[in-house]
Amino acid sequence: MTVLKAWVRQTVYAVLVAGIAIFLPVVQGRTPQPAPPQDPTAAQTQAEGVTIRVTSSMVLVDVITTDSKTGLPLSGVRKEDFRVTDEGHEVDVKSFDSGFNYSTRPIALWFVVQCYQRNWDDFGSGFMRNKTKLLKTALAHLDKKDTVGVAHWCDDGTQGNDYQPDRNIDGALNSIEELMKKPPVLPGTRLGELALLKCLRGVLDQSQEMNPQPLPVVVFLYGDHSGMERADIDAIQDELLKRSVIVFGINNGVIQRSQNFSEGGWSQPNVAMFLSWRTGGAFFGVKPENFSDALDAILMQVHFRYVLGFSPGKLDGKRHVLKVDLSASGKLRFKTAELKARPEYIPAN
Repeated sequence: MTVLKAWVRQTVYAVLVAGIAIFLPVVQGRTPQPAPPQDPTAAQTQAEGVTIRVTSSMVLVDVITTDSKTGLPLSGVRKEDFRVTDEGHEVDVKSFDSGFNYSTRPIALWFVVQCYQRNWDDFGSGFMRNKTKLLKTALAHLDKKDTVGVAHWCDDGTQGNDYQPDRNIDGALNSIEELMKKPPVLPGTRLGELALLKCLRGVLDQSQEMNPQPLPVVVFLYGDHSGMERADIDAIQDELLKRSVIVFGINNGVIQRSQNFSEGGWSQPNVAMFLSWRTGGAFFGVKPENFSDALDAILMQVHFRYVLGFSPGKLDGKRHVLKVDLSASGKLRFKTAELKARPEYIPAN
C-alpha cells in the first residue's frame, strides 16, 4: 500500500510538472541539511508508517533530487547511491529515509510575507494582495500530517506569527490577505532587517515547539528587493544550519532572480534568494497565474526528498563543509540526476 500511495502521489505531481518545467528556478544550490536541536537521549517514534528519529549526535541531511530531463524527483535511489563528505572526508550514511516511502517527517509550511507597503508591491509582498486564493490548489496537495502557518515582518520594526501551523488552508490564506489589507507601512532599512531576523527566529522557535517536530519549510512570498548586513545574514544562516529548515521563495517575476551571492563585503543583497540557496531550496519568479504551479513544485521537492543521517566527526558547534553527491554506482544508475542540499552544517555542542 505504501508503494501504491507513493506512485499515486508521483503521478499527480508528474502532471503538474508538465506545466511548470519552464519556470525551474535559477537560484538553487547543492547543499545538505542538518538535524534540528535534539534531546540528549536517543529515541525513535513510529506512527502510521512514518519513522521519526531523535538523536543528540546524528546529522540529518535533506536531499532534493531531480531528473534533469523530466524535472521529476528520482525514485528508487538507495542509500549506497549517495556519497556524503564532511570537510572533504567521506562518512558512513547510518540512516536513510525516502519521501517515496512516506518515511520522512511531515512538513510545517510557513508563508513569510512583508507588510503591505503602498507603491512597493513588486519589491515587497504587495503583489499577493487579492491573490492568495491562487495558492489554494497547490495546498490541497499537502500530506495529511503537514501543516501551514503564516508569519510577517514590517519595515517599521514590528513582526509576528499570524497563523500557527495547522490543517486549515483557508485560515492561513485569509491571514495573508488580512495582512495585505492593513494600512501601508513606509519602506525602511535597518528596522525592517531586524524585524525580519526576529520573524524568522519566531518561525524556528514555533516549529521546534511542535510535537513531533516537523521539517520547517519557509516560503517567502516576496519580491526580494532587499539587503542585510553581513553579521546579521551570517547569524540567521547559523540558526538555519543548527535547526532543520529549507527556504524557498516566490515572486511575480518583476524582481529578477539573482545569484549575487557575496560571501564578503558588509552586506548581502536579495536576502530571501540568498537564504534559499544556502539551505538547499530555490526561488521562483512567475506570473500570478503560475503561483500555484510554483508552490506545487516546492511541495513536490520536499515531499519526495531523501534524508541521510551520519555521525559528525566533531561536536564543536562550528560550521563544517558538507557535500552530497552520487556514488560511483549511483552515477551509473542515474546519469541525468541533479542534487540539491546545503553546503554546510553545524553540529550540536
